[in-house]
Amino acid sequence: GVMARVDSNRGVWKAPANESLRMVTGPSIKVTAQQQEGLNIDPTTGKSINVIRFFTGKGTLVWGARTLAGNDNEWRYISVRRFYNFVEESVKKATEFVVFEANDANSWLRVKAMCENFLNQLWRQGALQGAKPDDAFFVRIGLGITMTSLDIMEGRMNVEIGMAVVRPAEFIILKFSHKLQE
Repeated sequence: GVMARVDSNRGVWKAPANESLRMVTGPSIKVTAQQQEGLNIDPTTGKSINVIRFFTGKGTLVWGARTLAGNDNEWRYISVRRFYNFVEESVKKATEFVVFEANDANSWLRVKAMCENFLNQLWRQGALQGAKPDDAFFVRIGLGITMTSLDIMEGRMNVEIGMAVVRPAEFIILKFSHKLQE
């Protein structure tokens, strides 16, 4: 549908708002701009309704891209949540190879480099905010950084990624772990 089309044409980090719905004749209820105002966000609960509206000359459009976490600055928008999920799944899968490696500095450097290369590509495509990569993302991994001696002994490799999805240097934090084979 609309989200798959936006992902393919513009990127998972783009909001699926103001997008036309193909093969749709129109919504069964007409919502005016004034009615829409009351549906954008409930100040008490933060809940929003992303209305499907008809516009003359434009057709039927998805009019909004908020989540049900409207009072949460990090997770207010669908595109932010979807981008976070995309990065989380991508880096977890790409770094799965380490479960058969030693939990040491060499493995940490490989994981860090892979994550940084991936995030750098996304930054160059406009997915992350910031004039330079340091403003757009960071990757942390290592003893005394994301892991204790006990983590290493128990085979846990912990990774922390910060991503500036909305504004430069305002990072949403992604943490994940791999349990290494003994």
